[in-house]
Amino acid sequence: MRWRVSGIRAHRCVVFAAAACAIWGLALAQQPGGPQPANAPEAAAARQPHDSAGKEAASDETSAAPGPASAEELAFRQKKIAAEMRELEERMFRLSETLKGLEPENASRLLMGLKFAREELILHHMQQLEELLAALNLGEAVVEERQVLEKLQRLEELLLALDLDFQMQLERLRLLRRILQQLDTAILEEQRQERQTEELAAKRRELERLERKAATLDDLIRRQRGHIEQTRPLAALEQLSAEQQRQSEATASEQTATRQATQQLAEQEAQAGQPDANLDAAQQSMGQAAESLGKSRPAEALPSEEQALAALEQAKADTQARRERLEQELRQADFPALRKDQMQNRELTDRIAELVRTLGASGQQALSSLSSASGSMNSAEGALGQGDAAGANPPQDQALEDLMNARASLNEELERLLDALRSEVRRRVIEGLSLMLERQIAIRESTELLSPKVAAGSRTAFNSVVGLGKSEAQLIDIADDLITLVEETEFGIALPAALSVVREAMAGVQLALSAGDASPAVIEQEKQIEADLEELLQAMKRMPGSRPSNRRGQRGQRDRQRELNRLLAELRMLRMLQLKINTQTTQVDGQRPAGSLPAPLAQAIEKLMERQDDLRHATQRLADERGDELGGSP
Repeated sequence: MRWRVSGIRAHRCVVFAAAACAIWGLALAQQPGGPQPANAPEAAAARQPHDSAGKEAASDETSAAPGPASAEELAFRQKKIAAEMRELEERMFRLSETLKGLEPENASRLLMGLKFAREELILHHMQQLEELLAALNLGEAVVEERQVLEKLQRLEELLLALDLDFQMQLERLRLLRRILQQLDTAILEEQRQERQTEELAAKRRELERLERKAATLDDLIRRQRGHIEQTRPLAALEQLSAEQQRQSEATASEQTATRQATQQLAEQEAQAGQPDANLDAAQQSMGQAAESLGKSRPAEALPSEEQALAALEQAKADTQARRERLEQELRQADFPALRKDQMQNRELTDRIAELVRTLGASGQQALSSLSSASGSMNSAEGALGQGDAAGANPPQDQALEDLMNARASLNEELERLLDALRSEVRRRVIEGLSLMLERQIAIRESTELLSPKVAAGSRTAFNSVVGLGKSEAQLIDIADDLITLVEETEFGIALPAALSVVREAMAGVQLALSAGDASPAVIEQEKQIEADLEELLQAMKRMPGSRPSNRRGQRGQRDRQRELNRLLAELRMLRMLQLKINTQTTQVDGQRPAGSLPAPLAQAIEKLMERQDDLRHATQRLADERGDELGGSP
């Protein structure tokens, strides 16, 4: 089949297919026995050939919902959905290749959608759903379905976006955050492994030191026994001849040399952090023996010499016990498991490198560091395979350094991307707040007009108020989008909390309007929302769209003024939040009964506590981050 379709037609077909999967997934989550996707108009549109616009339209008729489905039916339906998702991915790829030369923007859009679908493993999750449904594990299936629905919704938004460049930057931002998250995991794991090998290497070094110590002790014991053999015949004599006195003095000289060697070993042990009391006692006894021998009193020297020998033998016994313990610990070390852990972390690093490769030129520095880290991990694997912890430790140190360098490089890229997005985010937030304020005023004015008629019992007015609830729900959707955008781009500290409070107030109004409530209390709530939106809008207009240079010396008065404006805007939002919390606290306190608290009132107080705690955290973060930016001389 020849795929000669316009970019708009291709775009619409893709959206139909994504919507079909999303709608069927929602129906499946809500009612396992619901209609099959073959009967859904959107699914039908997704399967239509894309050679004419008329074939994209589907019948509005839907079959009646059958009764509860069996496990086989549910799994079969999910299998069909997965097949449609697989076909969707293939179509996006083929269409992107077809449109690459004619409409590069739509081709990029399709490739970006395909990349998103595969990175988010949408098809894989659908296949997992099939297994869960086949086993009638509906609890886990519902959770999995919701996650799939969220991803499909993101895919649809990505394909429908009119501002492709901005959406691609947001996707790049999400990719960078995902890479950094995985990189942090790899860094923590490499740190853990490096500590393990360092501990084993330290034990190996300690064992080697003890072996050298044991050899030295053997020599000292041999020498000390020789001194005793020379002294014992002399000690049995009551009077020493001149020749025997010279022998005693010679033995004293030899004993002094042995004492010096023992003292040197004791000092080495102390420097290694393992002082040996037996060596200290031995060299002291040797000193006493040498002194007695030098005075030709071998009978007095012999007990000291024997005490020195006993101390040396005890030092050897202790050393041998420690050697055996270390040898046992080293034999118990699971080097195959250590090698496997290192291999898995190297594979994770390689997967991270593949993600970084998609960043293009901006990720080359990080990619180089990750490649170096992978090579070092490979060297560590080889050493661990040979049971050589000491040989694995230096490559792991290097790998850890390379991972940290890659993270620093990617974090710089993240900051650059955030800076590039801030101006556009500011514009979008201001536009969104202006639109919300404009529509909120219209809803409030309509509510005021309908309120008397609803009070008079007009059914038409009642239905109109219910319709206003749908309009309020649209404003809530806009607020949700703005909150997500601000949080993703880290544009503001207080703004997400402030928007969330306004959104909660809108949700309350939406519930009231949907119930046909147009009372003065609801109108007053609408007016308060208008005032909050106006306050946020004015604060946002003072918020600068970019940050100054990170280098303190490059900041001028203009940059400091911009940051002061940013701080004032954030403080204005925090003040608005605190005032609302204070007002609500007063209202709740006025409802407090004399006796025990009713459950709804206790919940309201707990919610206020959470809001106050969130506000405290936001204020602390503002002090930590913005205070540092403003600190110091310009």
